[in-house]
Amino acid sequence: MSGAADTALIVEDRAGLEIAHVRLLTQARYRAAIYLPRMDVGMLDHETILTELRRLATSGRQAQVRILTHDAEQAHREGHRLIVLAQRLPTAVSIRVPTDEIHLGYASAFICDTTSGYLFRPVASRFEARGDLDAPGETSRLMAYFEEVWERAEPAWQIRPLGI
Repeated sequence: MSGAADTALIVEDRAGLEIAHVRLLTQARYRAAIYLPRMDVGMLDHETILTELRRLATSGRQAQVRILTHDAEQAHREGHRLIVLAQRLPTAVSIRVPTDEIHLGYASAFICDTTSGYLFRPVASRFEARGDLDAPGETSRLMAYFEEVWERAEPAWQIRPLGI
């Protein structure tokens, strides 16, 4: 049996969020876009999630994982594993920080495979989320917002390792 229920992602707790992230990233071919206002340790740094992000980042010349966060410096100080991934694969994993006040007030988080799947958390600090693995319309809407913020954001230079 297949249908919309097979692609829906409904999350109520941390374990469910990790499973949903893995399902979404597993279907991604070459790209992912992540808007994570605050990169708290424990969020998007589970080994299976990082394995999928690594796979994406090394999937070929088209590979691209883009991350928007409001405070990359704090994430770096706290040792978030996405920062380490970006430092190891700088040509495929990019992190930017929004500069516009309106964007810095954005309190939701989301991740998209950039073409058809998304996972949206209305309140970034909570685990509750909704999404779908086959929703190109909603994914397109989220990606349009992501692109708008990305174009105005600055590279997170403060996370670059010394000597590079």
